[in-house]
Amino acid sequence: MISEKPSNRDLSQLSALLAVRSQPTSPSGKQTKKAITPANDNKPAREQLAWPALERLAYRGDYRRLFALRHWKNMVFPGSEIEAPEENNLDPETTIEVRPSEAELLAAIGWKAIDKERWHFTNEIVNVYDPKDCTPTHQKNKNDGIDTQLGDLLFRDGRLIEWGKTGKGSSLRPVERPRGPKGGTSPGRSDAAVWAYLKLRGAVASPLTAKPYSKPLSGEPAIGDFYSPLPREAPSTKDRHGRFGAKEGRAMLQELGVDGTIPFERLPLPATRCADGLVSGPQWVGGVKKPKPLGEISAAAGREPEFVRQVEVLDYVNHLRRHLGRHALVLDMAITDATAKEIGVAMGQAPAYAEKRGPSLIDAAIDALIKLDETARGEFVPVEEKIAA
Repeated sequence: MISEKPSNRDLSQLSALLAVRSQPTSPSGKQTKKAITPANDNKPAREQLAWPALERLAYRGDYRRLFALRHWKNMVFPGSEIEAPEENNLDPETTIEVRPSEAELLAAIGWKAIDKERWHFTNEIVNVYDPKDCTPTHQKNKNDGIDTQLGDLLFRDGRLIEWGKTGKGSSLRPVERPRGPKGGTSPGRSDAAVWAYLKLRGAVASPLTAKPYSKPLSGEPAIGDFYSPLPREAPSTKDRHGRFGAKEGRAMLQELGVDGTIPFERLPLPATRCADGLVSGPQWVGGVKKPKPLGEISAAAGREPEFVRQVEVLDYVNHLRRHLGRHALVLDMAITDATAKEIGVAMGQAPAYAEKRGPSLIDAAIDALIKLDETARGEFVPVEEKIAA
């Protein structure tokens, strides 16, 4: 309760005393108490969503329009998209192995981990060690340098060269190398599996044994001779060696019996058949070969500059704006923090009706974008709704 006669030197309650004195007195002569309020009448602002249109679509589960709206923002503001990290694109701390680690360094000087705790700076679980005194020793080496021994740690001229010994007495040296791939590696096909594949009998002896139609539509061959064999060219001043024709080469191979048409037993030249064997190493490529992915081909061709892609995207956005018309203005406001009411007012609706009309304007603009742009269309499986019994 405020005193009627405050100290003249204490001015901390001056505003409260003036507020009490300014109140009218009651008929009984007693002053009524009133809560003292601050001089300003500011009220807390109403919470507003950061992206109202997107969060409204997410709340409704309208993933088709949600995908198209994000696509429009990524095209209008190139580089604003959030890229998820690739599966193998890890941090250097994950892909690089450094030895010795923190625990190995402290264990080398006699410190022992006794517990774990959460470090409030990084919110990570770290070890708690039991410290132990360790006195370094110094001595000269054969190169007139200084070797410092601190527990199991050996420093030569200030550089760590050894941090322990293995069970067999080998020196453990500090290393920094790429971490090995996680998981086991594929052992590959064994020789027995390769032989089993080679001994398989095909369903057809040869593709040439396939029977044609019994009643062909035409007597002409279905596939013509689109490639004419190269003729023989005699040596000339431009080419002193000339060129061996394709027909002459085939005739020579047939004469020697190495074109595959003559069985091995009837070769004109004496030959010895060796036992079948497998070539060691990865030279054997028999079996089903996987096709080369398109990513490797495009990567070999090189990646276009980033500014070229942005210029092409902005040019395509201008093309879409010409076809979208007033829908483009709605989409531009829908990717900001504008509410549905503000979008409705901007499109000419009355303030009382704009809040109800705004969501339908946004949906209509997104549908127009999906109809024009194929990349704004996504395939989404509808969520099954459970109906209570």
